[in-house]
Amino acid sequence: MTLCEQCHDRFKDSPANLARDVERQFPNCACQQFSVGEGSPGPIADDETLYRMFTDPVDIDEFGKVTRKAFSTAYGNGLSIIRECASDQDIEDQVIDILSVKPDKKLRSILAIFTMRCLNVRTATMPFRGQPENAFCVYDQTVPRLMDPRAAATPTHGIILSRYLYEAPTTKKQFENDCNDALHRLITVSRIDVAAFRGGLIARLNARSLAGEFIRT
Repeated sequence: MTLCEQCHDRFKDSPANLARDVERQFPNCACQQFSVGEGSPGPIADDETLYRMFTDPVDIDEFGKVTRKAFSTAYGNGLSIIRECASDQDIEDQVIDILSVKPDKKLRSILAIFTMRCLNVRTATMPFRGQPENAFCVYDQTVPRLMDPRAAATPTHGIILSRYLYEAPTTKKQFENDCNDALHRLITVSRIDVAAFRGGLIARLNARSLAGEFIRT
């Protein structure tokens, strides 16, 4: 099996420890050069613009600020992002899944959207063994749909994965806090008006969500 095939196989699902396992098997973002998503238009280029959306009540605190914990999936199964090349339909499909909830759970709405350049994420560093190391990888991984599991994966989905760069005396908790802080600094810089984004698409989806349309059965 080629390296490309091994990478694609590793990213076919999203196990809870994907970030750890990828760093062990494919260190230093070795899979970034390949497309790992089903139906993806190709690997995410350094000059691409990416979007990250944050929801209430999951990611936003009582003061309307994005919490550090909102970035915790980066060192788990991946922090979801949307590529600028996504069509409005792609974005609608992804946002419906973001807003979907199980019965009896609080309904969600997207309160914040941030835009970032992929290269800024890939070149961010953290100290490891006395020298700076690239801290994050960006992949074009696609994931199964939540509201309609029979539908094809949205091709313009992607993820940010933290590299597992820590060893004693640094604890896992310290490492995770450092990741959260680093991503918070990287991502929460350029905020987009939710109401204006894609001609009000997100605002319309928020209204449908609060009307109870996106409850998973």
